[in-house]
Formats: sequence, C-alpha cells, structure tokens
Amino acid sequence: MKKDIEILVLGSINMDLVTETERNPLPGETIKSKSFKTSPGGKGDNQAVAIARLGGDVVFAGCVGNDQYGEQLIDNLIANGIEADYVKKLSDINTGMAFINVFKGQNTIILYEGANGCVTTENMMHCEELIKRSQILLMQLEIPVETIKWAAAVAEANETMVILNPAPALALDNEIYKYVDILVPNEVEAQQLSGIEIKNDSDYERIISRFRNMGVKEVIITLGDKGALYGNGSIMKRTPAYNVDAVDSTGAGDAFIGGLCFALSHDRPMDKALKYASAVAAISVTRMGAQSALPTAYEVEEFFSA
Repeated sequence: MKKDIEILVLGSINMDLVTETERNPLPGETIKSKSFKTSPGGKGDNQAVAIARLGGDVVFAGCVGNDQYGEQLIDNLIANGIEADYVKKLSDINTGMAFINVFKGQNTIILYEGANGCVTTENMMHCEELIKRSQILLMQLEIPVETIKWAAAVAEANETMVILNPAPALALDNEIYKYVDILVPNEVEAQQLSGIEIKNDSDYERIISRFRNMGVKEVIITLGDKGALYGNGSIMKRTPAYNVDAVDSTGAGDAFIGGLCFALSHDRPMDKALKYASAVAAISVTRMGAQSALPTAYEVEEFFSA
C-alpha cells in the first residue's frame, strides 16, 4: 500500500496550566507566581506540533472532552496545519490537563489524564487504515497501553515504522517491544523500564542490549544537556547537546522527538537526524513554554549556520 501520510501521532492532548515561580513551594507553603497562562500540550500534541512547525505532514489521533479546552485544542491542531479529523470528542469526561510550575529553567508537572484515558482500542479502530497509510507511527505512554500494543501490531504488519516515546515510564507487556523500531526514553525512563541503574557508561550499553533482546531495533536515550545516546546492536554513539542558555526545559524532549521524526520521514540518515533533533531541542529550551518554544525549519537552519 502506498504510504501517503508521513507521520501519524497517536497520543495525548492536554491543556497546560502553567505558572512561573522563583522556586518550588515547600509542603504546606503558599508562594506567589510571577505569571500564569494556559497553552496546548500533552506529549502527543507537542510532538505533532513540533513536526508540523518544521514542515512535516502530520495527522493527530486522540480524544478530548466536549468542553472549551477540547475545542481550543482542536483549533490549535488545525492552526498548526495538522489534520485533526481523527480526534474524538467525548461528552462524558473532561479534556486532559497538566498543571506545570516552571522555576529556574526546570519544571514540575501534575497530570490529569481526562479524555486521554479514553484513547482505547475501541475508540481508535477508525484509525486502522490510517496507520497502514503512514510512514511513521509515533506514540507515547500517556494513553492506554492496550491501544499502543494494538496500533504497533497493525503498524508492524503493514511496514509502518513504530517510534515509541515510553513516557511516563510504565511497565509494558514485553510483546510491545517486538513491534518497536525506535525506542526513545530519557535517562530516568531507560533505567525504570530496563531495571538497570546507570552508574557508568557501560550501563548504557547494558540497557540498550536489554531493549534489543526484547525486540527493539534501535534505541535512543536522551540525556538532557549531555546529549543523546544511540544504539542498534552493532554501534553505540553519543550525539552531544548544543550549548545554549536554557530558560525553560518544558517540552524539550518532545521537541527532540518531533525533530527526529521529521528528519527520518525526510530520509535523513540517523546520525544527521540526531543532530537535527538536538538542534530543535536546543532552540526550544531558550524560550518559555512548550509549543510556543518550538522552532520552524527556517529557524533550525539559521541555528546550524550561526
């Protein structure tokens, strides 16, 4: 079957409620925030917008509530050039929300899954042909694991590349891993999912080997300002992070994955795709917010030429 869609993102979509403070409050303490805003978010939504900002052809599938936030999130997908016809509105639950506090370039997040918990196989059956038509299926763990397993199996049977960002880290059915072409955890998630504590560089190789033994073809461990580590069983290579003045790390991982998917969907080899993804993430941390910080393709090219 002809692959007429570059990337399908099957994932979470939230409204983010964001405050900025000088520090995190202590238990029982009330402190003032310097600012407050709402903005579209969720790992799936952020990654889809990251791809679209770079010029990628992307379709989003998921669920929202039949409420004001749900309407705003669908409008935002469309405004970013993302096909939103596969987003279901549900009348009996609220749209997902994330409560984010930003301080000194870092963040803490409390997540209410809302309609994201209803991204079930039953509710997503209308996406089966869409999965078959896509070059890449990108998913995260903010939707039910059963749906991820079903979608990944459909993708694998139809030669659609499966990229899984296992965030937040959850215990997974080992059968899921055999459907995954590229697994992209961060350092904490890699330890939690593999059961291997990272004490030295050799532990990264052990983690990658464990995932490979479970069936994953390629592994990318993101390491924040230490870059990213890639392994495929025959090579292991670190891509350094770019040195920038970070002001807000919110969504940096999503920016990286969006850049990676865009580059791979445009036939860039893995080493160049990793450098491109690192540049997208580096630009994003120099700005406040998640989606508001995501760069365009032109900005990424400017970054490389600077």
